[in-house]
Amino acid sequence: MVDGFVGQIFNSIQGEGLYVGRRQVFVRFAGCALDCNYCDSESFREFRPPKCEVETRPGSMKVKLVKNPMSHELVLRHIGRLATPDIHSVSLTGGEPLGAGEFLVEIAKGCQRSGLATYLESNGASLETMKKVVDYLDIAAMDIKLPEHRAVPVESWPRLLEEELSCIELSLKKGVRTFVKIVVLPTTHEKTILAICRRLAELGDVPLVLQPVFPARKVKRSPTMAQMYRLSRAAARAGVKEIAIIPQVHKLIGVL
Repeated sequence: MVDGFVGQIFNSIQGEGLYVGRRQVFVRFAGCALDCNYCDSESFREFRPPKCEVETRPGSMKVKLVKNPMSHELVLRHIGRLATPDIHSVSLTGGEPLGAGEFLVEIAKGCQRSGLATYLESNGASLETMKKVVDYLDIAAMDIKLPEHRAVPVESWPRLLEEELSCIELSLKKGVRTFVKIVVLPTTHEKTILAICRRLAELGDVPLVLQPVFPARKVKRSPTMAQMYRLSRAAARAGVKEIAIIPQVHKLIGVL
């Protein structure tokens, strides 16, 4: 039995990326070492929160508090209780799920044993954990950070990018359905998208979602659609074949 810290467990719809609108059970792992300037889930950056919010009924948005740390078996029981016949998969999100190490692996493995598809939402900052969990994943939504996100100090960003690209490459090689998301700020430049998308194109046919930032924390406005169109064209020029512009839909309709 492996214990770990969780911030939330609930049933809702996927609000981001290529699977937007699909119903999922979400397991929001606690803790994130990055410090993105647009972070809209700061309360889940804490690595050892004393309590986890667990939804009482699927889709009710009413929660009870459960003591942390939780065993992976208890988390799996909550997933089973909140799973409805229409769920597409179990979203393993955060915080940053790769930071949970073996706790994440055991939960993904348990979902697979139960016949539930697993959907990893990650910044790809730990290739070490990705190697352990990748065999238990069905879908990987990988979030590449840009220098202007200020997720890490500027001098550390190239190392973070290489770790993210390595996780994406591994996921593709293992046959996991993989796509990349990039959050676009008003300050995001074409040259940045061109450089990153050239690297993505070298890995193979990786679908790309450009997500206009929803104002939060230090970011006060969203990019214009004219900017989004320019960046989409830049990604295509760099060799990315499948590109979508998708905002955070769950915020537009007011669900968890």
